[in-house]
Parts: sequence; structure tokens; C-alpha cells
Amino acid sequence: MRIPLLDKLLRRLDRGRGSTSVDLAEWEETHRKRIQGDLAEIWRHLPEELVFVDVGANVGLFAEALLRERPRARGYLFEPVQDLHSRCAERFAGDERITLEKFALAHEPGEATIYKARYNPGGNSLVHELMYDKREVSEVVENPDHQHEVVRLEVFDEYARARGLEQADFVKTDTEGFDYRVLQGMMAFFEGCDPKPVILSELMSEAYHPFWEDQQAVVERLYAMGYQEVDMSGMKKVDDILFVPEGR
Repeated sequence: MRIPLLDKLLRRLDRGRGSTSVDLAEWEETHRKRIQGDLAEIWRHLPEELVFVDVGANVGLFAEALLRERPRARGYLFEPVQDLHSRCAERFAGDERITLEKFALAHEPGEATIYKARYNPGGNSLVHELMYDKREVSEVVENPDHQHEVVRLEVFDEYARARGLEQADFVKTDTEGFDYRVLQGMMAFFEGCDPKPVILSELMSEAYHPFWEDQQAVVERLYAMGYQEVDMSGMKKVDDILFVPEGR
């Protein structure tokens, strides 16, 4: 299922129009509207009490909105960028429902550079090829003025096993082109879940993603696992795709 996006404008903040820094508080107010649109399509799939995983949690707006409607939920949030992680930690200070981790999820552990677009606090990516993309289909500015930060990478399968986490009801990934790597590192966890979690993942179209074949291989693994197939032929460059297990 493709999620209506409010044209992704609320997320991208005119991504290709310049490299001026954006005020984070202003961005948060704009971004909240996009989140409400995404969640409106998801509520019917979510129980009142649920465990959710938020990968690319940013400043915590998505988790905050989810908890407002599902106050008995419990969430595991992952945000590796220092300033965003700090703001997220402030938002959920003292909230025992939230476990917040300061590392990125991937298909293998290690370290990597995350590139941070000054003009979009939600546009941080571990995919160098996208952040310095010169193709005609690119959405980044020419000669972009990115900051960067070295972050830790962990594999969710190993994280969950170490903490005895055996089940999740909902997983959201929003990692600017790195989602396929995140999902790749969650496959063993998904296999063990019964029922399987609903997944909302930000994916990219065949014409846009430089690693589309790798992304599609992960999608095919989800189908083989019992997720309903999604018609992705009409995707925009970047789309939020909802994967729902058969029978849910």
C-alpha cells in the first residue's frame, strides 16, 4: 500500500532549492502535518497496546504522535545524529515507554559517515551516492553544502536478541535511501515474529535509487515471508510504502 504523502514537500522542504540552514523548530511544525497523514492510514492496523520500532527517529515527532493515540504503546527509537538524538532525548525524558538508542541500524555492524543536509533536518543519509547525486533525477542541490558525522552501526537482529525482544507490532524506517539495509538487518527478527509486524518504510523508485536492485531484493524477501504484495510501479522518487502481513 502506498501512503498519501502531502507531496513529500513537508519532508523535503524544497530540497533542491538551496543549501541555507533551516530552523529546526520551524521544520518540526511543518513535519508534524506529514506525520499525521501517514498515521491516518495506519491506525486500523495497530492494536491499542503495541511494541513499535522507529528507525531514523529524528527528533521523535513520529513516536510522539503515535503515543498520543496509543498511550499504552512501547517504543524502541534509533537516531544516530547527535543534535537530533539530543532533542529526541529531551522530548522523551522520563518517559519509561521509550528506549532511545544513539546509533544507526544496518545490515552489518561498524562505523559509517552520515551526511547532513543543512537545508533539511530530515534529509540525513548514509548513502553517499544520493547526497552527492549529479543525475538529472537527483533531488539534491548542485555542489551541496553537507555537514557530516561518523556514526555507529548496529544490526537490529543482534540488538533484539541481546535484549530478549521477540515481538514488534509496527516498524517504521525513514533513513533516506538506507532503508533496504536497515530492513536487511531485521529479517531474522521478522521471521521470528508471530504475527509479523506492519512495516512502514521510505523507499525509492527504480529510476531514482542507485541501489534499487538491492532494495527490491529486500522487498521480495518480505513478500516471501508472507507480506501482501504492493504495486510500486507508480512510485514517486521517494515514497512511504506500507507492508501489511497477509491476514492482517
